[in-house]
Formats: sequence, structure tokens, C-alpha cells
Amino acid sequence: MLVHCLTLRFTSTATDAEIEAFRSALAALPDELDFPVHIRQGRDLGERPTNADYGVVAEFGSAEDFRTYLAHPAHLALPRSHVESTQSVQFELDGSSSAPSCGARIGVPPGR
Repeated sequence: MLVHCLTLRFTSTATDAEIEAFRSALAALPDELDFPVHIRQGRDLGERPTNADYGVVAEFGSAEDFRTYLAHPAHLALPRSHVESTQSVQFELDGSSSAPSCGARIGVPPGR
């Protein structure tokens, strides 16, 4: 599985209606695609002043599906005029491993 994480900053003039149009268009994307994709998205909660304004996590069955998604007309048609900047990362999860629970200490040897 390929996981795509995206953060966005909106322009200072972005309206609630423009952000809602983005959310709605992104929510409709899975129905436009010929392969399964699971998308979770939402506005930042404001817990840290340096956070982005919006986050998206999309899960694809393969890197090929992700590349197809990037070039798909429905993805290219997402309203972006109010997006100032983005940052993203992609990583793979294999079926044999599971993600650590929220309380797990990632990268810390046992007993420390």
C-alpha cells in the first residue's frame, strides 16, 4: 500500500466556500477513479502555530495507482487557485507489518 500525506496552506484571501469546494471535490474523487483509494482530510485544529491549514491522507493499492491518480483529470481539476503552498510525502506499508499504536515509542530500543 502507498500512503500519500499532503499538507496545504491556503492564501490569506481563501474563503470558507473555496475551502469547502476543495473538500467536496476531493471527497468525490474516489468515485471518479477506476481503482480503490481511501481519502481522509480535514482542516487543521490549530494546536500549533506552525501547522499547515489543511491535511490529506490518501491510501493507494500501489505506486502505479498513485501515479495514475496524479495524472487523472479529476485530480487535475481540483480547485487550487486558493492554495498557496503544499508539502507532501509518500511511503509504503507492506501487508506483513502494522503501524505502531499511538502510544508506541518509534525508534527507541526496548527498555529505554
